[in-house]
Amino acid sequence: MLDFRKLELNTTEPVYVQIVSFVKRQIFTGAAEKGESLPSRRELAAILKINPNTVQKAFRLMEEEKS
Repeated sequence: MLDFRKLELNTTEPVYVQIVSFVKRQIFTGAAEKGESLPSRRELAAILKINPNTVQKAFRLMEEEKS
């Protein structure tokens, strides 16, 4: 499972975009494998201390990009 504690959020771009970029970067660098499980939406929201709806938006974007 990806370690989202390494993700440092900034204020220059939307949080959901930062989450998607982080996942892609982890796959690209080999830190994560394609298909590796992600934490649940609620769990990730708790880890990052953000609204679960923001995580939902990031997951939806990743799902849409997959197709």
